[in-house]
Amino acid sequence: MQFAAPGEARLGALMRVYRSFLAALMLAVAAACASAPEPAIPFSDRLAAAEAAPNPYQTDAALTALLADPSLKQDERAEALYRRGSLRRLAADNRRGAVADLEAMLALAPDHPRAGQAEIELDLARSDLEALEPRLGYMLTLSQWFDVSWTLGDREAPALRYQKSGISPNEAQTQRLKDAGFICGADGAGGPVQGAGDPRDWLEGLTWCNPLSEPVEAEAETGDVEG
Repeated sequence: MQFAAPGEARLGALMRVYRSFLAALMLAVAAACASAPEPAIPFSDRLAAAEAAPNPYQTDAALTALLADPSLKQDERAEALYRRGSLRRLAADNRRGAVADLEAMLALAPDHPRAGQAEIELDLARSDLEALEPRLGYMLTLSQWFDVSWTLGDREAPALRYQKSGISPNEAQTQRLKDAGFICGADGAGGPVQGAGDPRDWLEGLTWCNPLSEPVEAEAETGDVEG
């Protein structure tokens, strides 16, 4: 039987200790990596992602989801409120929501760099409200009532009233309803969008996404005739 020289024995022992230490260290590093939280996505990136949504209504929904984050800093929340309020004043067709957002933004951060622009846009949105709100009390065609209600920020009632009326929305209204998720392709569960009268090219192959549920109560008396 051969025995290792003292130097070789010590070297072998040291190597075994080193390998054990290295293995333990690697396990500790792996455990730390597995438990370490992922780095937070910068607010600017989250805001850019929200505003990259395919249409204004989806952008509105993405900004709403962003604003639901309780960890937003005050200036971040103010910025998101301004962006959504400005969007709602124009492309997203929600004047009531625009006024609420811009008022909230100015109350939260009156010294924000965008405060001056927010005040201008708030005045414009309030002017729109003053012009639109009284029209709900007029005798309107369905098309006219839809446009007023939609621009004020209503969604479900205008969409469902068109769906149950059997009247076709015009081309611009159809695009809004598609973007907002009320009109689908051929596989919707609510039946064809094409209503009474001559076929409309822009409605070919389109269906209501969901079936009718409860009857819709109009906010103002409307004449169910095409406008």
